[in-house]
Amino acid sequence: MAVPGLPVVSGEAAVIIGVVLVVIGLALAFWGHGIWSSVMSLIGALLGSAVGFLFGTGFGIVTALILALVGAVIGSILFTKLVKVALAFVVGLLAGAAVYGLLHGQATFTPGQMDAPLIAALLVLVVVFGVSYYFIDDLIGIITAAIGGLLLAGGLYLLRGPGSGLTSALAGLGVFVLGAIVQTSAIRRRKQARAAASATPPPPP
Repeated sequence: MAVPGLPVVSGEAAVIIGVVLVVIGLALAFWGHGIWSSVMSLIGALLGSAVGFLFGTGFGIVTALILALVGAVIGSILFTKLVKVALAFVVGLLAGAAVYGLLHGQATFTPGQMDAPLIAALLVLVVVFGVSYYFIDDLIGIITAAIGGLLLAGGLYLLRGPGSGLTSALAGLGVFVLGAIVQTSAIRRRKQARAAASATPPPPP
């Protein structure tokens, strides 16, 4: 079934984007706890370049491209240095976007009026960001698995066409569950190994 509100991408672009999303989704779902720093750097670069480009559009395309490059560098550095904050922010952003979509936000704003879906989305963003950051070390496997499952579902949707919305969503959900189990087990084993190593007394002199 088709998913309303999603842009229609077809041809070679759909195949390329779909394959990239599937690969990144699988990598995040099953190995996200090991590669999340690099992924956050990439996300920071993308967000920074988008913000820089939007700020520069009023001054011409050359200025916009320069600011996009500067924004990409700054965003990458910030997300790399503040990787836990960045991951929690991405989770909050996804939750806020989901709430905004569920409340049928139209992204049209009237001066002097408060947009109820936007206010609700911002509140959810703040709450989810705070909770995610507080429990980030325990939730990292689940969070990256969720993001990976979402990306994989989007990639399959592009590859299989508008009629595969339900199938793609179920596949993404399955990958999320399996990835969360695999990563949580790996993180638990790593913590147990560290605890055992710290509890081992040093050799006698």
